[in-house]
Amino acid sequence: MLKDRTPNPDGTHPRGLSKNKICIGVATDKKNTVILAEGFGKPSQKMSYEAFINHIKPGSVLVHDKESTHKKLIKELGLINEEYAAKDLKGLDDFENPLDPVNHLHYLIKRFLYAHSGFDRRQIQGYLNLYFFVLNPPFERLEKVDKILNLVFQNPKLLRYRDRTSVNKGFLAE
Repeated sequence: MLKDRTPNPDGTHPRGLSKNKICIGVATDKKNTVILAEGFGKPSQKMSYEAFINHIKPGSVLVHDKESTHKKLIKELGLINEEYAAKDLKGLDDFENPLDPVNHLHYLIKRFLYAHSGFDRRQIQGYLNLYFFVLNPPFERLEKVDKILNLVFQNPKLLRYRDRTSVNKGFLAE
């Protein structure tokens, strides 16, 4: 959010993956997708490793840009490393670009988050979970409804209307 951004000493705002921006990592096999908030600023090897360690099968192929962020994941999981320099991919059509699936997902995530700009940034992983639930199989709508209802009933939470709307506790107090 603009109000939360920290400017440079000269009053300008940093560009790129600065500490003002939430880093979102994406992994996909073109069928299943994982979207994770890794933290603020440019991700470290440790941040990416901790975010994706439980989501990438050991021995998988990791297609990525030549960021050193991925080194620990590659080493620890024994991943097959397929890396591309971004400058070599400029000018390629999307269908020729091996990084296009991830680039396209980042584009879609940005559009989703911009369309719902009033969300609580502290709950970003919940919004990302919702989005990747929509992106992942099953693709049949009724199967997806069945799956979400099963998840809801497996994780019951009690929310009393009276508790949320009382003057001292709920909507009216906020």
